[in-house]
Amino acid sequence: MSTLITFLGRGRHDDNTGYRRARYRFPEAGLRESPFFGIELARQLQPARVVILGTPGSMWSVLIEHLVQPNNPSLEAERLALLDAETNQRVTMEQLAPVTEFVREAAGMDAELRLIPGARESDEQIRILQEIAETISGGRLHLDLTHGFRHLGMLGFLSAYFLEALRSVRVDGLWYAALDMTPSEGPQEGETPVLRLDGLDAVHRWIEALARFDSSGDYGVFAPLLERDGLPEDKANCLVEANFLETTLNLAGARQRLRTVLQELESNPLTGASGLFQGKLIDRLAWARSNDLGDNQRKLALRALGRRDYPRAAIFGFEAFLTRLCNDEGEDPSDHASRERVRDGFAQTLDREPEWKRDAWHLLRQLRNAMAHGTPPRHPRMREIIRNRQRLHRELEAAIQRLNNT
Repeated sequence: MSTLITFLGRGRHDDNTGYRRARYRFPEAGLRESPFFGIELARQLQPARVVILGTPGSMWSVLIEHLVQPNNPSLEAERLALLDAETNQRVTMEQLAPVTEFVREAAGMDAELRLIPGARESDEQIRILQEIAETISGGRLHLDLTHGFRHLGMLGFLSAYFLEALRSVRVDGLWYAALDMTPSEGPQEGETPVLRLDGLDAVHRWIEALARFDSSGDYGVFAPLLERDGLPEDKANCLVEANFLETTLNLAGARQRLRTVLQELESNPLTGASGLFQGKLIDRLAWARSNDLGDNQRKLALRALGRRDYPRAAIFGFEAFLTRLCNDEGEDPSDHASRERVRDGFAQTLDREPEWKRDAWHLLRQLRNAMAHGTPPRHPRMREIIRNRQRLHRELEAAIQRLNNT
């Protein structure tokens, strides 16, 4: 089910002309004139329901006059009562309840009228988000961010993503009637442009995707954003495949997929919000430029450590050192048997190594095994380390750097 959420402003009244009307120019859809943009937007979008949010001082009486009164003059008493109440910012839900059904009939869709506070303080701002959440259970959502109080529009923008996180909601559109952009001359004189804020939505989703990647390491979060802004589907899908290959420790395969994406990003500027974040994405994929498997593993170990993925940090850190040993001894680091042979050989000669190297080797190996199996390490010192978050982070970083930077 689709829902439109709109904010009801306070309006501007003139003794001679009444409340201010505007001629709204919808993208590719002609003009609609009204004192209330939200209703015209609802008629344009034809959602299953519209939720009208307003403060105790919003122009509720104008809504009733515009929608209901011409066809139902018997509601004049209710309208006048609302006019008096809104003038003093005292409209109540008890006053709105009797006219809600008439609004539904006039609008031609399910409608809900709901009071919200003025959002002057943080508690009121949270209450507005709670009120909005109570009106939506799922489905598709359009939001009208037009309001005389600019901070309510900002809250509306935030509520779109709040609802996506809290409910099974997909935000289809953010709308704004730009009254201040109404031309005073020219072919579109007096026409208020209706804007879709898709650019802001796209920027927000990129910021969210970067945060998700930095906390999870999943390259796939970028795929739909890049594809929407011009990256071919097969190239975008390489990010999804790279994530799978990296999580299964197939770094050669992940590297190949990421290089395909890097080549496309570095040769073809992207449009839209993706163009703004193209450089940031390239930075996050840059490890794949190197053919050095050990360097790949070391960088991914430190990246995992940065997002506090300690098991993966220990695995990549330990494997990076094994790769280096293989290279030093002329063995193929991509061959499993070679890696086991080199590992066992190093373990047998461990007593000849400096103490710092022995400690780092034991720490990475034992912590890797303990976290992989979910059992406490046998060594008392390792048990102490793994029980302390700050110490575990510090000791892992030191071991990874010592074994792989010398």
